[in-house]
Amino acid sequence: MEIGNWKSVAGMAQTYRHARELGLETNIAELEAFGFTIIPPEKNGAPKGFAERMYEKLLQITKAEDESAVDLNRHSDAEKPAYGRQIFHLLERDPIFIDAVMNPVVRTIGAYMMGQSYRLFSMVAFYKDGPARSTHMHCDCVGVPPPLPAYSTLCNVSWILTPYREETGTLGMVPGSHRLCRHPTQFEQPKFLGGPMDDDVVVPIRAEPGSLVVFPGNMWHCTYPKTTDGVRAHVVTAFARNFIAAAEDYSDLPDSVLAHGGPELVRLIGRKAWQGYGRAGPKLEDMALVRAAYETPYG
Repeated sequence: MEIGNWKSVAGMAQTYRHARELGLETNIAELEAFGFTIIPPEKNGAPKGFAERMYEKLLQITKAEDESAVDLNRHSDAEKPAYGRQIFHLLERDPIFIDAVMNPVVRTIGAYMMGQSYRLFSMVAFYKDGPARSTHMHCDCVGVPPPLPAYSTLCNVSWILTPYREETGTLGMVPGSHRLCRHPTQFEQPKFLGGPMDDDVVVPIRAEPGSLVVFPGNMWHCTYPKTTDGVRAHVVTAFARNFIAAAEDYSDLPDSVLAHGGPELVRLIGRKAWQGYGRAGPKLEDMALVRAAYETPYG
C-alpha cells in the first residue's frame, strides 16, 4: 500500500519508505515477530569488499594496540561481561568505521527501532582468536531495572566480519524474548552455559561476512563456545533513544571525523543534544530536534 504522512505515526512513514526502498520489509517483519533479523551481504548497502576492508583494518588495530590499554581486557574472562577481547572508540581509528555507522541500511534500521531522534550509543569490536568460552545469556539493557520498556531503548546492529557458525562461537538468540521486557535469570541459562534451560530454546545465528545481525536491547542473547582456531570478529553499532546517555564519550572526536561523517554524524554523536547544558541552559533549536518523540515512539 502507499505510505502516507500519517500524524498518528509521525516519523515512521519516512523511515518505512526508506526501508521499503532498501528491501528491508521482510527484515522488519522478522524483528517484530522474532526479535532479531539477519540482513545478508547483498542487502547491506555497502560497496563490494567493504566488510573485508573493515576486517583488515580491525586486524591492524588489534596488532598495534596494547591489549592491556583496555580496562576490561586486563580482567579474566570469568570476570568480564563478554568473553574475548574488545576494541573501543572505533570512529576515530579509520574512516571505514564512520562509513559503517553512516551506511543507509544501518541508519534506516536504527531509526526504525529507536525513532528518528536516535543517537549513537557505542561502536565496539568483539574479537576472539582461537578457542574461547561462551558469554552468558543476557540482554543489552545494562543498568535498566525490570520491567523493561516495551519499546526498547537500545538496539544492536552488528557487522559480521568472519563466518558465524555454532562452532565459531556465534551469537545465540531466544526468539520472542524481546517481548518479555525483563532480564533473563540464572534459571534461564541454557544447558551449554551451565543452566537448566533446554539448549534448543536458543537459536544459533548463521551469517556470512558482510551480514548485519540486528536486534533490540530487550532481546535475550548469548554466544556459543568457540571451538575453532582462527579469528571470530564482529563490530557492534549500537543506537539508543535520544534520552539515553551514550556509553562512549565522543566529545574529543577530531574535526576530521565530523567532516567525513557530515551533519548527521554530528547529530548522532550528541553534538546537537539538548542535554549537558551549563548556566546558559539548553538551546531551543536542539530541544526541537526531539520534539517529534513526544508524540510517538517513532519520532
